[in-house]
Amino acid sequence: MYHVYIDKPSYFDPELAGEFKDFDSAVSFAENAKKEDSEVSYTIEETNGCFNSYGELLTNVVKRG
Repeated sequence: MYHVYIDKPSYFDPELAGEFKDFDSAVSFAENAKKEDSEVSYTIEETNGCFNSYGELLTNVVKRG
């Protein structure tokens, strides 16, 4: 599962914009968001559904743009 977070200068924290099953769909969505607004940056994180002892979802950043 891939999570796409969109960040704008006006946002306090990056916003979860979507969840995707495959990496190509996540990258396509993120790059389209960047094309629409040049101030946008994105982060794509991969998760396998595991949680740490604090109940936080474990993720790995796979791409930023």
